Amino acid sequence: MTTVDAVQVGVAPGDLEKALSDLLRERLQVAGAESVAVQPDADHEGTPILAVEVKHHLVDRPIELNEVIAADRAARDLAWQMGERRFLHVEHVYDEKQQVARSR
Repeated sequence: MTTVDAVQVGVAPGDLEKALSDLLRERLQVAGAESVAVQPDADHEGTPILAVEVKHHLVDRPIELNEVIAADRAARDLAWQMGERRFLHVEHVYDEKQQVARSR
């Protein structure tokens, strides 16, 4: 993936990419987040989006999905605050052996 092309309000691409990467790696450190890549893309209807891929390494405890959902929401809020108007499509890539906590 490559650097983000920011639209509308004039966010510097590197600033947005770094801000999203820092936020997601910090919020998801306990979930093994090790890298974040951001790339402009289009959804199934051709609407411009930002594709965000978060790669995770295997961690010893089950992943709490509520933590992941909250981090994704925070990333979308941050991008909006920085002037980005495309939807962030966040994909998480986990080790195939990673366990997920069961809902209560």
